[in-house]
Amino acid sequence: MNPIPQKEIVNIPKFTVVGLRRRMYLAKETDQENNTFSLTFKEFFSNKLNEKIQNRAYPGRIYSLYYDFKDFQDRSQFNFYILVGEVVTEVGVVPDGMEVYEVEDSNYAKFEGGPGPIPEIVKQAWCALYKIKPEEWGGKRTYKTEFEVYREGQEDIKNMRFELYIGLVIE
Repeated sequence: MNPIPQKEIVNIPKFTVVGLRRRMYLAKETDQENNTFSLTFKEFFSNKLNEKIQNRAYPGRIYSLYYDFKDFQDRSQFNFYILVGEVVTEVGVVPDGMEVYEVEDSNYAKFEGGPGPIPEIVKQAWCALYKIKPEEWGGKRTYKTEFEVYREGQEDIKNMRFELYIGLVIE
């Protein structure tokens, strides 16, 4: 990803995701192989949890949501939920150990990421976003919900593409 990635401002209507949720403490996420992000993805895929989700809207399209941000001004205390799952057309029976989260209708700055290996390419994308000045976002960052989308049909985790969405209030 370029040092300052190209963005597109988009409006996305609300949608609901069912998936595996964990609390992530950014200061503790130093080990790329055994951090909350990697472990959540590994658990989701190794247990084929997507196959247990009812009413999947786009089978195989994976969403990684980030929400309930706490202390985002202080990186040593910054924490949030990560939920890895799929969009559903309606909430059916929620599999044991999974949660439901509704993403509200909002404006987002959309960035393209990859191709490259997961999780390295994701970390690079997020690091590039920290180089964007507040006035370059196209709106004020909401810190409500941010997410990545991994389109269906990608099998090689060493060569993934994804879309990254950052919630904005456009003034």
